[in-house]
Amino acid sequence: METNAEPLDRLQACHGRIEEELQALERLAHRASPAEAEPAAALALLGFFETAGAQHNRDEDDLFPRVRVRAASLGRIEIAAAIDELEREHATLDAQWRRLREALSAIGARRAARLDAGEAGRFAWLYRRHMEREAQLVLPFAREVLGAADRAEFGARMAKRRAAK
Repeated sequence: METNAEPLDRLQACHGRIEEELQALERLAHRASPAEAEPAAALALLGFFETAGAQHNRDEDDLFPRVRVRAASLGRIEIAAAIDELEREHATLDAQWRRLREALSAIGARRAARLDAGEAGRFAWLYRRHMEREAQLVLPFAREVLGAADRAEFGARMAKRRAAK
């Protein structure tokens, strides 16, 4: 992703990367047996969701409160409500990820483990729904109400978080 790109575009572009990783997660979960699990794939998934995926969530945690305030001041209750729901979903996704992380770690360490397809499917479904609502409601509204200075400040905070890895 371009570091000098518009920060809201970078946030949305990350959804494509997340989708690719969700597909990889589902493929790994549908292996017929633990012997067919791919340790490298498990480690790659861990690496992505522990770094880029976590950064994306922190970006949202930074952006959402600012956008909610603007939505409330403009009487856009559907945007504020969507943000409330997206923030609640972060807690659910985090809990689901902790369970998946354990299985992926075991697979990555070549311990006999299997990724639960139902658990992986629920995580992927919720994450996709989360990204869709964000892309359909929140990001377009943010583009409308955040001026160039607000977006530049947000972009600087995004860059700082990534530099602090």
